[in-house]
Amino acid sequence: MLELSLPPLSSLQSAIPANFAFGGDTLNMSVYMSRLGTKVDYVTALGDDKSSDWLLQRWAAEGVECSHVIRCKDQVPGMYMIELDQYGERSFKYWRANSPASKMFDDATQAKRIFDTLNSFDTIFLSGISLAILKPDVRATLIEFLGEYRKGDGKVVFDCNHRPNLWNGPDEAMSCYTQMYQVTDIALPTFDDERALFGYQTPEQALEVILASGVSEVALKMGEKGCYYVDQGKVGFVPVKPVKVIDTTSAGDSFNAGYMSRRLVGGSVEEACRAGHRLASTVVQHRGAIIPIEAMPASQ
Repeated sequence: MLELSLPPLSSLQSAIPANFAFGGDTLNMSVYMSRLGTKVDYVTALGDDKSSDWLLQRWAAEGVECSHVIRCKDQVPGMYMIELDQYGERSFKYWRANSPASKMFDDATQAKRIFDTLNSFDTIFLSGISLAILKPDVRATLIEFLGEYRKGDGKVVFDCNHRPNLWNGPDEAMSCYTQMYQVTDIALPTFDDERALFGYQTPEQALEVILASGVSEVALKMGEKGCYYVDQGKVGFVPVKPVKVIDTTSAGDSFNAGYMSRRLVGGSVEEACRAGHRLASTVVQHRGAIIPIEAMPASQ
């Protein structure tokens, strides 16, 4: 999506300084993985307008493969606005109803082409937002496809990244996430999301339920505290060094990127957690979802 970011504003300001960029949870992760040297293909839908052209050009410049991006006639991409408070915490406003991405599986013929494309990859990552923007019947079809995809040795990676306003109530979201965890190999959730939706009292409780769904590997993000992980039944915790937080917009997405980039080259789960922390700790010290490339950590 197009990203419009606003810094903390005083009530006396008559002009609003704003910056346009791009973002979205799965896209942020794709860009950061590409910067870390991982080959990434992004599968989504855009319009046929100039802003969509600009988005594609920017993504390609970041090394993200865009040959599977669908262009929809007479459509425009979604947009969101980030408002920051003085502590670096963000709030979002979205304009993405009926966006091209939300309708990319609606046509059965097009959906089959997308599924054929996805079957050609070893690993698929998606988020709760990827699911929430779809119609319920289309969402169910996608989850069913992922179950079949895993039978062919494909690996599914999922971060619920819960956004309450995208769902028709918590019951719908809980039902969908429960089904999704049943077709997930690697789960990268955030404890605050899981606690707010499912009512978990402790990280251990969240891990127990997620693992019982059949997930084999989990990194449970705990914000500035660090993360718990489960690897082959072993539970561990990796703390994070404190930093000065400017903007938390892409903290989880960048953690996911560091984590998966390390795992895909054979790094251990613990090493992947440390790689995720290292990147996320850098990202939160800058404004916007995508930090300047020169600000990236020297080594992962």
